[in-house]
Amino acid sequence: MTLPQATEELRRRLRQWAVAPEWALLVRYELLPQKPAPELRKRCLQKLGRLLRVLGLSRARYQKQVWQAGLTHAPTSGNKILLIWSDVPDKVASRAACRGLQGLLAARPAYTPVLVTPLADFAFYSRLGWLVEYLPEISGTGPEYAGRKRRYLAWRYRDAVAVPLSAGLCAAEDFARLVPS
Repeated sequence: MTLPQATEELRRRLRQWAVAPEWALLVRYELLPQKPAPELRKRCLQKLGRLLRVLGLSRARYQKQVWQAGLTHAPTSGNKILLIWSDVPDKVASRAACRGLQGLLAARPAYTPVLVTPLADFAFYSRLGWLVEYLPEISGTGPEYAGRKRRYLAWRYRDAVAVPLSAGLCAAEDFARLVPS
């Protein structure tokens, strides 16, 4: 499969996962936080809104929320998010692709990279200055954690430009076709 085909397939899967987020999970674990209001009346309205969201009646507030993908220890490059999706279980290949992407992103300062990966190589990712969404494979009974988190991340980064990690190994011209300036 060529890189443009892999990118289109990834974007199609992400759109498919983002269509129906697991609202009960988002509301239950406060993955869509609200800062408590200082006034009693506003706190009561927030609790009423939360109850309506749990019941599935009101979700418009969360549809418009903007997710900040910056880190406190690294300057934010820009306001566009580049979602880098990795299924690579090999640490050496992953690091090589990340270094390549870092070089390619130097010409695109408008993008803030967010890496979704199953590898726990956090010291390396921290040196890159990228936000990392860790997606481990966990076995056990009950609902599949990785699938639920995949759907959540797809919904959370639904407005981002997505590329596979293998885009870090391509030429600058091919990368320019995948990621608009």
